[in-house]
Amino acid sequence: MHAQCGSLRCAQETILYGLLGISGVVLLIPYITGVLAAGRLGIWSIVVTDTLAYLWLLYLVFKPSLPYRRRVYGLLLLLEFLAMSLLIITGSAGAGWLWLFLPPVLATLLLDCRAGYVTIAVSLVLLMVSAMVDVLFIPGTVALVDDGLTLFIVVSSNYMALSVILVFIIGRLLNNLENSLQALQKGTQELLLTQEATVDTMASLAEYRDVETGNHIIRTRRYVRLLARQLQQQSSKHAKVLDDEAIELISQSAPLHDIGKIGVPDKILLKPGRLTPDEFEQMKKHTDYGREALMHAEEKLGSSHFLGMAAEIAWSHHEKWDGSGYPRGLSGESIPLAGRIMAVADVYDALISERVYKKAFSHEEALAYIEDNAGRHFDPEIVRAVKQVAVDFQVIALQFADH
Repeated sequence: MHAQCGSLRCAQETILYGLLGISGVVLLIPYITGVLAAGRLGIWSIVVTDTLAYLWLLYLVFKPSLPYRRRVYGLLLLLEFLAMSLLIITGSAGAGWLWLFLPPVLATLLLDCRAGYVTIAVSLVLLMVSAMVDVLFIPGTVALVDDGLTLFIVVSSNYMALSVILVFIIGRLLNNLENSLQALQKGTQELLLTQEATVDTMASLAEYRDVETGNHIIRTRRYVRLLARQLQQQSSKHAKVLDDEAIELISQSAPLHDIGKIGVPDKILLKPGRLTPDEFEQMKKHTDYGREALMHAEEKLGSSHFLGMAAEIAWSHHEKWDGSGYPRGLSGESIPLAGRIMAVADVYDALISERVYKKAFSHEEALAYIEDNAGRHFDPEIVRAVKQVAVDFQVIALQFADH
């Protein structure tokens, strides 16, 4: 099952599994009362029919390996069996006709119009065969024709007409729904592409002012996605927060972590050497500049999970686990998780990158530095995650190395 439905098939699967689960619970009481009542009256054919039907329903509910289409066919077979059994045993006075309306409706809803029309044809064939057996071979065995063959033909004709109308209406509605979902999906994809292009453009503005960053935003985005996915797998606590949507949101927001550098004076940002204490204080303000810019954009565009996440990362990715970071001196889990993830990715990439004032660390040296600073600079849980995906980090670093 899917967490979110973006296609007609996904919606159909959700309906099927929900229908089977609810039916297994809701029909338990009618099954028990019906069997007990039929047993007292000596109508053992109903006892057998209801028992077989309920056991088949339980099979469809609890057989996990059953493919979707087979599960649908199994449900249709169950409904046909139940409907025809009731019609043969109780005739038009029972609930048989009501049950017989369900197979074509569900076949259309869960498969397509063609399946709905085929189901109607199958139902009519079964009705005709049952009537012929009673009229030509064993009179009195089918209660459905007790009131006369003419009435049976009239009722059957009405059943066919109403079923065809229902299948046609449901088919049209599903067709329109599928077209709407496709249009929505296309629009969503275009929006995501626009958002990604905008993010990359905004991040590049900061990158172009810092000529030594190179492919930094590309690498860190991939590091962040890897770390978030690893945390999702290794920690049940983080798995509750880092679902697939959250991981994508963090990785798409990551390139904007240094957008605030646009507000840092060129003489500091482009200085070919280490910064003085005063200059470093000015550089530290890029976290505030980044948050303010992104929050201002959110005010203009309205509430946005994406801009909110980007602002959170920009403001918190220089905080340290022991509280010695900036700009707020947060510590431990009071630092937003996205900021803690970004901190590790950002430092690793800075270590393996060559600067005017330092040589590039090797992959092994960078990992050793991060491990040594677990519990001081970095969240120990995230450091454990880095060790698990260290090989992937190295692959990304080589694939998108600065030239």
